[in-house]
Amino acid sequence: MKNYNIITLGPSGAGKTVFLARLFKQLSTPTSEGFFLEVPNHQQSIELSRIYSEIDEPNISWPSGTRGVTQTTFTCCVRNLAFENFPVCQFTYIDYPGSILTDILEDQDKIFDFKQEVSKADAVLVMIDGLKLLKLIQGKDLNNDEKVRQLLLRDLPLMMQLLNFCKRDTPVHFIISKWDLLKNNYKLSERTEHLREKEDNYKLSEITEHLLEQSPEFRNVVINRVKAGCPVRLIPVSSIGLDFATLQPDGSMKKKPKAVPKPFQLEIPIAYVLIDGVKADMKVLKASSEKIPVWDLLKDSFTSLDFLIRQFVLNEQAHRYQKKYLQEVRDRGTALRHLVISFLKHLKDFEERFPEANLGGEVLFPPEPIHNLTKHKKVVCSVGFTSDGKTLFSSSDDRKVLFWDVARGNLQKEIVREKSDWVLANLSQDNKLLFTASADKSIKVWNANTGEPFYKLKEHTEPISGFVVSPNGGTLISSSRDQTVKIWQLQTNSAKVIHRLNEHQGLVYALALAPNGRTLATGGTDKKMLIWELPINDDKFLKFLTLKHPSFIKALAFSPDGQILVSGGGDKTIYVWDTKTWNLKSRLVGHTGAIWSLAISPDNRILASGSNDCTIKIWNLSTGTLKTTLTGHTGIITTLAFSPDNQTLASGSDDKTIKIWRIV
Repeated sequence: MKNYNIITLGPSGAGKTVFLARLFKQLSTPTSEGFFLEVPNHQQSIELSRIYSEIDEPNISWPSGTRGVTQTTFTCCVRNLAFENFPVCQFTYIDYPGSILTDILEDQDKIFDFKQEVSKADAVLVMIDGLKLLKLIQGKDLNNDEKVRQLLLRDLPLMMQLLNFCKRDTPVHFIISKWDLLKNNYKLSERTEHLREKEDNYKLSEITEHLLEQSPEFRNVVINRVKAGCPVRLIPVSSIGLDFATLQPDGSMKKKPKAVPKPFQLEIPIAYVLIDGVKADMKVLKASSEKIPVWDLLKDSFTSLDFLIRQFVLNEQAHRYQKKYLQEVRDRGTALRHLVISFLKHLKDFEERFPEANLGGEVLFPPEPIHNLTKHKKVVCSVGFTSDGKTLFSSSDDRKVLFWDVARGNLQKEIVREKSDWVLANLSQDNKLLFTASADKSIKVWNANTGEPFYKLKEHTEPISGFVVSPNGGTLISSSRDQTVKIWQLQTNSAKVIHRLNEHQGLVYALALAPNGRTLATGGTDKKMLIWELPINDDKFLKFLTLKHPSFIKALAFSPDGQILVSGGGDKTIYVWDTKTWNLKSRLVGHTGAIWSLAISPDNRILASGSNDCTIKIWNLSTGTLKTTLTGHTGIITTLAFSPDNQTLASGSDDKTIKIWRIV
């Protein structure tokens, strides 16, 4: 029987033992899905029962800390509709007193050899104490709070050092214990000794950012393991659930009378262990001519794990397949198939609730487009959202500008029909003015509600490749294949060129304006990215920096906070620049074709890149790691835009379609 060795790293008080006991309590009897855990060693079963009984009983204090090193093997079984039990696989957990992880003890290596156990583990769970995280996020500093000191100077560095001994492909799951504290968002009042609850809960993305920013050891582990292709996830759990106990001013938890524990997501880590293990074993099976007994049965049970994952795109499909396969359980192979189905359903639900849990690398369920918009007849040239995020506008080589209802995916109106091809479009921040550019070398200004034309800007001698409108609406900047960039001063019924930038020695393909309205970046076929400082009044433009690319530049984007500029082009690489120093922060490699489009989410966390490899890649901008790849387009990804609420991404392609994706 396949056994998965799981090592849990965690200091005293992080909740390792309580997690194991409550997991056994929750899954020791068959669920409605037909699977359960059993402990062959009766003494271990008695000990785990003692621990969770002390947790459940309101009149008994919390269980005392773990005294010795224990190894607990859970056998995961499936019971079919005929009440026949089939052992499928095993999970072996090692538990120990947290003090041997963080304190100097005599003969420690004889007590427990962490390096050896981590090196042979099939999965590592890193338990991060939710109470310490709560204090860290609330702004407690190293000098004033001992728990924050422990987290940043002791717990995380020691645990991250041990992860260096993991095998290259060992999945690492950072487990946030005591999620009930962060979910309730407890905060100690400045004036009283009582605790109050804030209305807004902490988001998993906020916690990730705090860990990445304040723990260089955590950041390095995440970046290095993701780059190596190792699954890395952040999973919130609670062994007692909400409303079972309340946090006291001294940091202790007081049980509520008659409250019942409601554990949260305890099964998610073992579900990932099984699915990651099956995926790894199936890869070995495909690459080898040797038979792997149980997994060979699994291979005969269905085409592939990827096939099953695809069936879980829709929840109703998940329920249908789960019920169907439970009815067919008759041996270990079909029982394993059903267990995989059940765990996939749990993970699908989890990834929908916590899409930010994946810290980079492969995801089980890549986002599917929620709408496919197909009214354009030619290449989609640009997409964008109105300021409220409810409406999407798009332009195309078919000379049309269309407006769409984002929620329903319905076409609202066709407001403009240009007379020439390759139409680009943008809206003013108040959504009142629509700007379009086309192959006739002009820019037109329209009433965005009625489509009434206001005036035309025409001075370029070749088609316009892009344009942006300043945040205050007073300036428009355009780039062209005529190798120039022009700065227009917008007026009520007209516009005039106030600056001409002639420094490029090739076609200008891309431009981006920083949120401050002062810093401009331009790039093109001369492989140069020029950085300009816009004049305050009528002073001359100042070109203060030239950054070179190894190939042509096709896409540029500033982060909404102005601290990052990203660029991409023909060498398939995305370059991330620090705008304070203009040093290169990182290179993002993953696309197999030229970069055609870039967009950064309004919260500065996510970068989306589109390529002529027909894929969209979603990157964690803080770590520079790949989160997922969106597939579905059959042509170049020509344009990308995030909605104002960070929830939605729109993509346009030369396959004539627009796709709307739910990212968060």
